[in-house]
Amino acid sequence: MDQSNRVYFPFTAIVGMDNAKLALLVNAVNPLIGGVVLAGDKGTGKSTLVRAFAQVLPKQPVAKGCQFNCNPFNPLEMCDYHAMLWSRGERIDYELRKIRVVDLPLNATPDRVVGSIDVEQTIKSGVVVFKPGLLAEANRNVLYIDEVNLLEDYIADLILDAAASGWNIVEREGISFKHPARFVLVGSMNPEEGMLRPQLLDRFGLYVPVEASADPNERIEIVERVEEFAKDPISFYRKWESYEKQLEERIARAKEIVKDVAMDRDLLKLVATTIIKLGIKTHRAEIVVTRTAKAIAALDNRLKVNINDVVKAMELALRHRLKSKPFEEQQKKLDEVFRELAGEKPERGESEARSGGGNAKSGGNPGAMGSGANNRIEARLGNFDEKSASLPIDVSLPRIEDSTTGFGRGSRNFKSVGIATLKGVAIDAIPPVKHVIVDVDIPATIRASVAYKPSVPIAVDLQNIRVRVRKERIPVLNTIILDTSSSMTIGKRISLAKHILKKLIEDSYVARTYVSLVIFRGLSASTISWPTRNVELVYKLLDEVPVGGSTPFTSALAEALKHLKAFKTRFSNAKLVAHILSDGGANIFLSRNPINEILDLAEEYRKLNAKVIAYNTQSNYLRILPDYLKIFVDAVNGTYLNI
Repeated sequence: MDQSNRVYFPFTAIVGMDNAKLALLVNAVNPLIGGVVLAGDKGTGKSTLVRAFAQVLPKQPVAKGCQFNCNPFNPLEMCDYHAMLWSRGERIDYELRKIRVVDLPLNATPDRVVGSIDVEQTIKSGVVVFKPGLLAEANRNVLYIDEVNLLEDYIADLILDAAASGWNIVEREGISFKHPARFVLVGSMNPEEGMLRPQLLDRFGLYVPVEASADPNERIEIVERVEEFAKDPISFYRKWESYEKQLEERIARAKEIVKDVAMDRDLLKLVATTIIKLGIKTHRAEIVVTRTAKAIAALDNRLKVNINDVVKAMELALRHRLKSKPFEEQQKKLDEVFRELAGEKPERGESEARSGGGNAKSGGNPGAMGSGANNRIEARLGNFDEKSASLPIDVSLPRIEDSTTGFGRGSRNFKSVGIATLKGVAIDAIPPVKHVIVDVDIPATIRASVAYKPSVPIAVDLQNIRVRVRKERIPVLNTIILDTSSSMTIGKRISLAKHILKKLIEDSYVARTYVSLVIFRGLSASTISWPTRNVELVYKLLDEVPVGGSTPFTSALAEALKHLKAFKTRFSNAKLVAHILSDGGANIFLSRNPINEILDLAEEYRKLNAKVIAYNTQSNYLRILPDYLKIFVDAVNGTYLNI
């Protein structure tokens, strides 16, 4: 049990979640596997599992008094001081410490992550002293990031650099320092909030979807155990303590023998062949599968890997590597390959889906194609050939002009830079502007004081004070308003619209912006997706959008307005963009005066300072009805594109 004043739910008392448990355990056995991502809906027990995991981790030798948790028996895992002692042949005293889980909060600053100036010691000594950060604490431990997909890019970059090299190298604020940073990276996330950056996702060795149990008996057991724990945590833990100790001993034993576990070359060839069949391009896949299979065998106290170990290892290590690029179709599914390994034939439905026969997505939906008269009035976007559509214009996300904003590095969100804002990441430190001393950068102030009077004790005066310059990410929402009425089926307009939308969504993925989707058809508009960063989900939903019926244009504008207002309430500094794809016609309105209705809605868009871009798909068609789309765009001073 944790010796602090907190008692965590026992790891062995958690019901189900077998794959997630195994993924954590094999990483404890061999940290070189590279960590794990637990991805699932909120309330499925991901964080509870990780907190509990800390209690079954065994002890390891650590150099006594070392802030960096140095390995006293391996010079490659030592800080400079202990490496110097090792080179001299001097004895390094050590103690046994439990491997622990170090939390990295989403609001952590770069100073807290990589380390910074120790203000107290620097003031006392007059010499700049380094204060270790979270990466030092995480060395030879587990670094846990809850909601890892929401982690700021600049923090993720720092962690990636350390994870790739095994060292934290600090070259900033007058500090030049390095220390070992070898840790098991564990992250949990809710895919509804968007997926991880590909660079960060590939860095994790394993990926495990976590779902709520569908077994009523299991769910009852979960409730009973949680209630029992809440009633008396200490008694509940003691009830499971013997099982916790057994698992801790099992992990310690596995760590000792894992280096001696053998894997036949035939099994290794099977792994390589399977990975090639799956179309996975990274060599990290074979390495992680091999290490995971050996760790599974070691946990079972075996010195030889069998086929079951390999299959389980592939299930854990390959799922997030099936696509080398965002939105790329998977060549084969894992379960299909596993059936092939077992000598089973693919199911009939899967063969038809791969060969292009049938409508795999229609299922029993009476609104799908294939039901007589409904074919004439109902369709699905996925049934149109988007490859036959050409783009006469260059479609990409607009650059929102603003004197205080611009794109960050590469293709990130918009940024704003300010002084004394107290928001965002600190990127520099400068003397106060107009003597406004707000958000003082203490390390920079101390460094300036030392530089100003290096031979005397530090004395901070006005000319040495430095305040922070901060860069803040500005969230961007791209709300897509798609006309799916019957008129959009003429001349492959819907195919062209779909092609444009997918390009916009792909751009949103790169820029890490939010996306929402509204469609309008029949008598009203409907929301397909509220603002989300899970743009791949929106991308897939496009193929399920129904088509046919009338054109309720103003209803769509009103529905999209809800998205924009809600997003602006959540992020007061947000940039809003509405993309409208329509043929411009409308025949269903909310009132008897369509023009006034459109102008009133336009006024609401102007109040939100929303940028509007319209893509007219009926540019070469003889128009009978007024072009309501053009009227709206002109009223908001937007951009009107004929495609």
